[in-house]
Amino acid sequence: MQEQRHSPRKVANEVLIITDQITGSHIGRVVNISAEGLMLLSDEAMVTGSVYQLDLILPIPKNDQEKISFTAEAVWCTEASQPDSFWSGFHIIDINPDDVLIIDELILDWHSN
Repeated sequence: MQEQRHSPRKVANEVLIITDQITGSHIGRVVNISAEGLMLLSDEAMVTGSVYQLDLILPIPKNDQEKISFTAEAVWCTEASQPDSFWSGFHIIDINPDDVLIIDELILDWHSN
């Protein structure tokens, strides 16, 4: 399969939790991320082609923010080797430009340590 990403994703060096903006429920945790998308490990399968309103809970508040809110489309989903676990790929389709900078800052922090 041909790579379609414009920017490479970086492996998360810390636990980043994703929650549903509408229900507040825990969706999963980030495996890798870029400003354009992310891979998630979750307990439930994501519906491919569906659009989700998500929050990324920041491990340490940045710019007085505890979370980043964005909208993303589930591009793919497959079962993980662990029972009742799923890998899902998301394309971020709507995010505040200031929040993109926070994601970029997180990635830089991981690679400067």
